Amino acid sequence: MSDGGPRAPQSSRDLTSAESLRRLALVPFGRIVFSRYALPTIRPVNHLVDGETIVVRTNHSATLSAERQVVAYEADRIDEHTRRGWCVIVTGTTEMIEDPVEAKRYRERLRPWLPGPGDHIVRIVPDMITGLEFIDPDGAVS
Repeated sequence: MSDGGPRAPQSSRDLTSAESLRRLALVPFGRIVFSRYALPTIRPVNHLVDGETIVVRTNHSATLSAERQVVAYEADRIDEHTRRGWCVIVTGTTEMIEDPVEAKRYRERLRPWLPGPGDHIVRIVPDMITGLEFIDPDGAVS
């Protein structure tokens, strides 16, 4: 809901892949977009950035296929008053982490904040990483 006040002018700039991954590592959760019954489905999940991949912990209700599939992952941090911040979108393929040692390591680091067991550990291998930062028109970084 708008506060009714005038909005400050805004501009944007593209983030590099490296900047995008650094921003993504700053927030604990995002939204995974995948296909379910041939329709797009979106679920909030917590994540971590590991090198150039994103690792998420999902529960059974997310119904991500055990097979490799194309997904999008989005996270952002935008101030509702100033409308400054950033948005990162990663498009890539998933792979279930089956190795018990690796899965245990990620389970210890990815504490689920949503109800449910969160028993699936999924790695997103990016094909495309895009980021956008919303900034002051004079180019000052928010």
